[in-house]
Amino acid sequence: MTTSPFLSSLAPSIPLFGSYFPAWLVCLFAAIVLTLMTRALLVVTGIDDILRWRVPVYMSMSLAFTYLSLMVFFGR
Repeated sequence: MTTSPFLSSLAPSIPLFGSYFPAWLVCLFAAIVLTLMTRALLVVTGIDDILRWRVPVYMSMSLAFTYLSLMVFFGR
């Protein structure tokens, strides 16, 4: 399967440690860090105790942070 050079130029890449990483991967890592920080805040305030479905809430939160960081930093 060959890819068009036009399609490969649409994906933003970030040079890190001598290699190019896709932008979505860097934004996903940032979203996980933001989700962990938000969870710590929710635990301190006591809101985490009243959440029924913690796993879907935190997965949705990390997905939202991923899309938000992609929109803010890369305009996608």
